[in-house]
Amino acid sequence: MLTNGDMGASETALFAQALSALKRRGSSVLVVGEGRECTQLDSCRRLLGDATAGPRHRVLVSTEGGVDIDRRLPANESGSGSVTLVDRSIKTRSASAAESTSAIGSVSTTLVEGDGLAPLGDAIAEAIAGVETGGPLAPAELRVCIDSLAPLLDDHDEADVFEFLHALGGEIRRANAMGHTHLPVAYEADPVSTLALAFDAVIELRVEGDGSEQRWHLTDEDITTDWLAL
Repeated sequence: MLTNGDMGASETALFAQALSALKRRGSSVLVVGEGRECTQLDSCRRLLGDATAGPRHRVLVSTEGGVDIDRRLPANESGSGSVTLVDRSIKTRSASAAESTSAIGSVSTTLVEGDGLAPLGDAIAEAIAGVETGGPLAPAELRVCIDSLAPLLDDHDEADVFEFLHALGGEIRRANAMGHTHLPVAYEADPVSTLALAFDAVIELRVEGDGSEQRWHLTDEDITTDWLAL
């Protein structure tokens, strides 16, 4: 395993190749770490990407308290692509759709009934399918964000959450998308070692001085990077 201080030029190239492969085939990543809220937001913004290389479609999943879309996406995008918000935090009698706006334009919103994992999973799958109706997607053209996993762990058994994440990861990979899920706990926290098995990688975040850093753990490739500037 590559660890802090061990990464030379060849190891750095190996890590870059692994990331490129995750982008090509679709991937699901767990983002962990405690500290300033902006650290999670900065990581989210990077993982959601920008539209400089072409259209970018995003599915943002809110499990509690809503998602500040404008803080996660560039404000100066061309307007190509789409944004869909799947909102679990607003309780309604039945799932429904609505339209809202943000600084980046129109946002399609789906309100999910109840707290069950199955309705949430169905709503996310439908949002992904809705994007795919526009035609074949390039690898990583679709980005999916779940914020946060903590309310799901509060309401459901860890084993059930794992199965939910495993199935969701399969759906994300099927669409050649890139997905990430926020869990604002320390990398050493109990749920991480179990839930990490449902993901292709874990990104560990920390605050260092006035800045933020990230460290990647890629299980299949047995790679743990140095701490890198976020």
